[in-house]
Amino acid sequence: MAEVTSGSVSRSGKRYEKEDNLKVVLAIQKELEKRDIKVILTREEDCFVSLEKRCQFANFKRADVFVSVHRNSGKSGSGVEIWKNQKHDKVSETLANDILSQLEKVGIQNNRGVKSGTSENNGNDYYVNRNTKMPSCLIELGFISNTKDNQLLDENLEQYAKAIANGILKNIK
Repeated sequence: MAEVTSGSVSRSGKRYEKEDNLKVVLAIQKELEKRDIKVILTREEDCFVSLEKRCQFANFKRADVFVSVHRNSGKSGSGVEIWKNQKHDKVSETLANDILSQLEKVGIQNNRGVKSGTSENNGNDYYVNRNTKMPSCLIELGFISNTKDNQLLDENLEQYAKAIANGILKNIK
């Protein structure tokens, strides 16, 4: 069996990013497949897949877009932000903006915007945005440390999945 890591954990220690991410991604898959869009997931169960393997898999499959779903962490903060690469890549920027716009229609606590690079501001891009050959973005779907963000995710999981699917659909052929 593959290694399993939890990612971020809520303040209570009872909520794990890996579980939230998988629920959201499976719901997005369901929404896209309803519209006859082939979806390729890097994981469909609770197992660890390295960032390198995720990128290699997406590149090998020649995916049209790569969307990575996460939950933000930190002692304070709220809302949704989406990261893209720093290169002048209009398609990734449009993808990120379309997804964020759709999520905002559903209702998010705070629109933190579309950003380039990483939160560490170290001149690099997040690994998945740097190492995929197709338009990509990394969604931070609220802070797992924020009670209201968690409540919004729980109450709007299906609507968030539909919103992300709609944003993706605007950007694929």
